[in-house]
Amino acid sequence: METIVVGLHVIAAIMLMGPVMVATSMFAPQLRKVTAGNESAGTLRLLHKITRVYGLASAIVPVLGVIAMFTSEGALKDGRFHASILLAVIAWGLLVFLVIPRQRLGLVAANALQPADDPATEKETAAVQKTDASKLPGQAAMFGGIFNLLWVIIAILMVI
Repeated sequence: METIVVGLHVIAAIMLMGPVMVATSMFAPQLRKVTAGNESAGTLRLLHKITRVYGLASAIVPVLGVIAMFTSEGALKDGRFHASILLAVIAWGLLVFLVIPRQRLGLVAANALQPADDPATEKETAAVQKTDASKLPGQAAMFGGIFNLLWVIIAILMVI
């Protein structure tokens, strides 16, 4: 049972975290291109959707990590597993509460939403008007970079 849970945990981390990490890294440069009028917004919408869908599904990774920690012999006493789960929960919270909303504001600011998408709410429109829209790519890059760095640290903790 231990091998199956650990295997599922590793597979989920690779299959879910990889696309999210790439999408968060690519979003800010793409937002700059769309805002400058150099490219259409299709790729930008796709990157946001990948971040949102895969990111929310990635909650399974720390859950499987906790299950693996309880099923693996001696893992409960190993502090690196506790630290990894804590960092994963922090990273997931950062994704849900900062990265995805910043990307959404970037889509609103760049007028990149299509009628088929969820239309911008009054709250989002007001938030974009209050903030300097030129700062959104930098904020998206910063929060996405912190999210990615946390997952790199987690990967290092799992290897050592």
